[in-house]
Parts: sequence; structure tokens; C-alpha cells
Amino acid sequence: MERFVSRENIKRYRQLASESIEPTERSLIMNLLADEVAKFKLELSHRGVASERRSPFNAATQNPVEDDGEG
Repeated sequence: MERFVSRENIKRYRQLASESIEPTERSLIMNLLADEVAKFKLELSHRGVASERRSPFNAATQNPVEDDGEG
């Protein structure tokens, strides 16, 4: 369940960052996004889940990518 919430938070923060015009607001959103990405990676490492299909990260870049809604 935590992974689902993290994936949804990552998608939402990415959307908010792309819509944000004010630099201060964008910076705050990007910090929240970075925290959520770190949290998600930690959850994956603790659970031993390395499946790219279930992760919102591209294995080659380790950057958040759009989730296809599966998983």
C-alpha cells in the first residue's frame, strides 16, 4: 500500500511542478518530490522489490518516469 501511495504522490508532485510558475512554489514542490522519491527507493530496497514494472523509475537513469497504471 505504501508503494502505491508513494507512486501517486510522485505523479502528483511531477504534475504540480510542471504547472507551477512561481520559482518558490516550484522549489518547494521539487523538494517534496525528491523526498518522496527517496522514500520510495528506501521502501523498495527494504522489501527487496526490484521490478522495473512496479517502479516509477527508469532503471537506466533512476529518474521518475510516468507510471503506466499497472502494478
